[in-house]
Amino acid sequence: MARIPYMNPDETPEATLRALSGRRQINIFRLIGQSKNAAPNVLALGHTLSKGSSLPPVDREVVILRVAHLSGAAYQAHEHHAVALRHGFTEEKIAAVANYPQESARSELTAFEHKLIEFTDSIVTTTTVSDELFAQISGTYDHSRLVELVMLIGFYMMVGRVMNTFEIELETGPVDTFPVIGE
Repeated sequence: MARIPYMNPDETPEATLRALSGRRQINIFRLIGQSKNAAPNVLALGHTLSKGSSLPPVDREVVILRVAHLSGAAYQAHEHHAVALRHGFTEEKIAAVANYPQESARSELTAFEHKLIEFTDSIVTTTTVSDELFAQISGTYDHSRLVELVMLIGFYMMVGRVMNTFEIELETGPVDTFPVIGE
């Protein structure tokens, strides 16, 4: 059981209910909904960095899975395992993201994915990257995508810490969606 109760829709501000409109009623959204002030903006940013992202979906999922692994965020890893499979990952590739830099993991990933993992690792562990690694990623990503990449890493670090601190449990069955508001 989570350390605090999930939001009660009857006590949730309309702005938060609008931000949740049509989304899956998963526990992370239900917990973020407890933040009457920040929830709408956090949910909007999460939506932009996932469904509205300019990063290729495979690159995005490599980064999110790696942040989940480094953060020990089992809930995040579980949720994005399913997303990664929808984007063509194999079970071996998902495991490779977590097990990198082991030799067995290297063959499952592209050379650019190696660099994305190294970039992610550096930001998570030191808050920045070397000039060499920055140059390698900026050889593929334009300025907009570079900024979005760093924001994606930071966002999923934040969310992973929310998941871990509040001990959010995994859903065990089908999940409804929040009612659609204001279409």
